[in-house]
Amino acid sequence: MTHIALIRRLSAGNRKVKYGFISPFCNPLNISPDSKRERDDNYLNNSRNNDRLQPSRTFHATPKKEILPLIAIGAGVVGMYSFRALKRMDHEWEEYQEELAEYNLEHGASGTGSPSSQGNSLENNIFSGGKMAIDLGTLNIRVAHRSSSSDNEKPNVIVNREGSRSTPNHILFDTDGSFVTGTLASGKFYERSNSNTPVVNVGQLARSTSRDNDGAVKDLMIEEVLSACAKNALDQAVGNIRVSSSSSSSSSSSSTKSLFSIDSGGMGGYNVQPVFTYTPKVGSHDDHLEEYTNAVKNLSSPSSIALFEPEPVCAVRAAKYNNLLPSGMPGPVLVIDVGASATSMSIVDSEKESIQYHSRLDGFGGETLLETLMDYLSKSFFGCRHTEASDKMAVQRLYDAAQGAIMERQKLGRIQINIPYLSMDEKMQPRHLNEGLSLSVLEAAFDDMVKDNIAGQALEQNVLSQTNQNPSDVSALFSSMIMSVLEHSGQNPFSLNSILVVGGGARSPMCQQAIKKAIGALAGEQFVAEKVIIPQDGLIEELVALGATLE
Repeated sequence: MTHIALIRRLSAGNRKVKYGFISPFCNPLNISPDSKRERDDNYLNNSRNNDRLQPSRTFHATPKKEILPLIAIGAGVVGMYSFRALKRMDHEWEEYQEELAEYNLEHGASGTGSPSSQGNSLENNIFSGGKMAIDLGTLNIRVAHRSSSSDNEKPNVIVNREGSRSTPNHILFDTDGSFVTGTLASGKFYERSNSNTPVVNVGQLARSTSRDNDGAVKDLMIEEVLSACAKNALDQAVGNIRVSSSSSSSSSSSSTKSLFSIDSGGMGGYNVQPVFTYTPKVGSHDDHLEEYTNAVKNLSSPSSIALFEPEPVCAVRAAKYNNLLPSGMPGPVLVIDVGASATSMSIVDSEKESIQYHSRLDGFGGETLLETLMDYLSKSFFGCRHTEASDKMAVQRLYDAAQGAIMERQKLGRIQINIPYLSMDEKMQPRHLNEGLSLSVLEAAFDDMVKDNIAGQALEQNVLSQTNQNPSDVSALFSSMIMSVLEHSGQNPFSLNSILVVGGGARSPMCQQAIKKAIGALAGEQFVAEKVIIPQDGLIEELVALGATLE
């Protein structure tokens, strides 16, 4: 092979040169004959002088000053995506740890050690402050706490700062955005009824199926009321049992209002598991649990640690815990819950803790009796119903006095109300209210209220029995509602384990007598004596909150 042939082979096959890479679009043999001859002669001369073949830089190549910036850019891109990948892996690992803790909590497993040795103490390991139940009623909030699941630890209701075992569920926003909750807000309910910023009852708001309210505003009001009430209860019940605020950085995006936390959380909340009670749905259109869940999700970190329990199941659970139900008796329990502005009835399987049937009458409860008394007094004093009176401050004082009279003085057989300086007459002279009435007069007025107003609402809400759709008094209303529940659930009074009466409105002796009369008309007086259970004193309105801590 001649030197010229060897040069051509080297030119065609060897793409790499001393200073870099040749362009892939360059043809190394695409040169003119004169240039080719001159190149070959120069190369032969050099080879004779050096006695060896050396490739000369004949082809185009990328110089170092151009290739190095490209390498730097490539390294930067790779580094940036590697950094992002590492951060994403850290975030996914933190989420995995959080989900693992939640899974262990739900399934009774422990993160370390054997499940058999640590399964029973999981609650104590994760929630050193125990459980706290929040029962949002239609008028008041009740909070109960149980420090552990030990049989020796009994649940108890937390007393608020005013010394009461319940707190009004009202909130009042001012024009500047500030707000007050609880007793301060409820004390202005009638006074601010016609203003641009009225007092809102969040218990009724949470149960409302109306779409007129802004969802975000509704959630905010419920959250603020529950947060204020729970914060006071947590301070009293568990004190300084908190989770370190620096234990995790993954929760930095959570709400700063988180009050309940688990050990793997880290918003500085209390190490207590929250339990929220809710009203079961009536039909497919009335499930407010999802909306209620959204309203309280910011109170827990993570939000999945919160439990939600139906009110009738909690009532039956607490009744069993306090040995109120007949022992050894088969059958479900009929729970009659008379709230402030709603009355519900539920058939509950006490063994499976499930609801077989539920109905609710909105607009009838303990407040209905109170409004009846207020109307009677208002007609005597103002000459009109209390809702039509122009002096709203006087109506607020009338409400406060009537509320105390209903709860405290019915056992005396007569109600006496004295309110000095209730209003002013045309001559600017003070007017005082000094009115008394017997319970028989109040009962008659209550029956008229049911016949004229409540019966029509009950018929519209489809909670009455087909055999009695025109109740003429309170006991007939209860009787028709009970019959409707039994008809829909396929039960009869004698197949029931018992009938449990709960709720703040059921504290009224007048409501209790009406319920007993209604059941007696259906099953007889002996059945009432044996199976109708009416807890005494404050337990009748606290069973739901206490039962929620026993989950």
